[in-house]
Amino acid sequence: MKKLSKQELEKRWQQATIKRDVIFTKTFGDNKALTLELLNIILPELKIKEIIDIVPEDRQKENIVYRGVRFDVYAKDEKGRGYDIEMQVVNHHDLGKRIAFYQNKLSSRALNPGQYFFEKRDTYVIFVCDFDYFNQGLPIYHTTMRLEEDLNKVVDTGEYNVILNSRAKDFSSVSPEVKAFLDYSKVSNEFTKNVDEEVRKVKANTETRDSFMDWEEKLAEERYYTDKEAREEERSSNISGVIQELNDDGMSKEQVIRIVSNSFKITKKEAQEYYDKELAIK
Repeated sequence: MKKLSKQELEKRWQQATIKRDVIFTKTFGDNKALTLELLNIILPELKIKEIIDIVPEDRQKENIVYRGVRFDVYAKDEKGRGYDIEMQVVNHHDLGKRIAFYQNKLSSRALNPGQYFFEKRDTYVIFVCDFDYFNQGLPIYHTTMRLEEDLNKVVDTGEYNVILNSRAKDFSSVSPEVKAFLDYSKVSNEFTKNVDEEVRKVKANTETRDSFMDWEEKLAEERYYTDKEAREEERSSNISGVIQELNDDGMSKEQVIRIVSNSFKITKKEAQEYYDKELAIK
């Protein structure tokens, strides 16, 4: 495996924007005032007065397949309501299940031992997406649980989900502040000016820079091995398929092994192992 060069890592760092997990998390996770303002822009109806707890947890995401309780930014307001703010750049086509996963983790913090269910504090999962997951062209989507027999009936779970879409076609349904945040490629108001200043501070921090580069190296390594395993699995599947087809055509074991060995550039011993695994032990 070829490791990323220092030049490539430095280039990635210089090109990194707030859309990268590390920068997004540090920008808001280390700044209660900025996070408070962002939440009030996205959820103005809540009239949040104070952020009493905020935890940036990106550094604890050990690897790309880790599934622990880790949020990009976790915050709690003066009423105990919990918020998870996630930056999503790549569409993995599983946003619904991701939302359910994060809501489950938030809910585990929303009810203390011994409390009644009606005391469960409200939780909000907010995904800032650089893609339009629902393909409706809208800048913001909200999901709720509804009664299947009567969609006008909303089930009050105390769990709320907000999906922001930076690729929206029409921003007329949202406030100028939401539009400015989603179009943060340029500074257009006081909030985006403050965000930009915070991003500059983050980018000037050598500790964050080193953390980013370490993370990039880990991601590159794990993606390499994940891709390698996928390629090997596909190759094994192809070899097994060919062995089965040749056998069904009435070819002898020796003929099958020779063809497989030549076709897939493997030794006859390896071809025989595939053959035995696929046919001999059946």
